[in-house]
Amino acid sequence: MRPSMINLLIGLALIPVATGGCSNVNVEATNETQPPHEQIFRKDLEGRSADYTRPLVLELPAAAYPAEAAELDLSGIVMIRVLVGYDGQVAEAEVMQGLHPVVDTAALEAARGGRYAPATESGIATDGWVTIPFRYPPPGKETD
Repeated sequence: MRPSMINLLIGLALIPVATGGCSNVNVEATNETQPPHEQIFRKDLEGRSADYTRPLVLELPAAAYPAEAAELDLSGIVMIRVLVGYDGQVAEAEVMQGLHPVVDTAALEAARGGRYAPATESGIATDGWVTIPFRYPPPGKETD
């Protein structure tokens, strides 16, 4: 197994399960046949060496499901892209795929409040992007 896959699996094991509202999973897809929200954003890897490993999500708070979202009966996925600095701090966060401004904002806040391990290249901490899907189930339903 490649080191980046091992890091991904370790990172997934460290992500706490969200309870109520939204589930958060660090996704790394392996082929182009998967839906766009599950594909690797390959442009983030351009210019990186073969021994580059992506940042890892160590801890991620559950994103809120605001009352307004329930009133609008919102369900779906919000994709957040986070630039993790060499120090593990969030340098930037943006919505890649939104659902509605009210849940997009909640997902952004949750992503900014997470703890991350920085990317590494040649064993040295560096900046890197990680993409986090926040799944909002239909109101009244829990996520896996």
